[in-house]
Amino acid sequence: MTGIVVAGHGSYADGILSAIELVAGKPQEIKGVNFTKGQGVEELRENLKWAITCLEAQEILIMVDILGGSPFNVAVQLMAEGVGKRMRLVAGVNMAAVVQAMYGRELYSFDELVPLVVREGKGGILEVPELTA
Repeated sequence: MTGIVVAGHGSYADGILSAIELVAGKPQEIKGVNFTKGQGVEELRENLKWAITCLEAQEILIMVDILGGSPFNVAVQLMAEGVGKRMRLVAGVNMAAVVQAMYGRELYSFDELVPLVVREGKGGILEVPELTA
């Protein structure tokens, strides 16, 4: 099973994982990493590295809140360095994307999962009138 790490600014990771637990139950092999006010990038790096290495999975999907932010940049650095696991990174994730990753990882290969997660995340953003059209 693919491991999942959700990271973001503030309490983004805790918030999205809390919402998912409320709707879908507590997921397995998933960790959240918050980047809160007062933390430095080195602390974020250590927390993200810990989350990746403590998951049992050898394939890790890292999902971050925004392209170009500190969680994204640190994840890119860790991927370049390698931590003994195969990793993929998706930026700009929302709850729809994380739920797709959570359920899809048992149905699809690691390489098939990532485009599905991206598509679901994009598809989860709609203006309300579009639903009635």
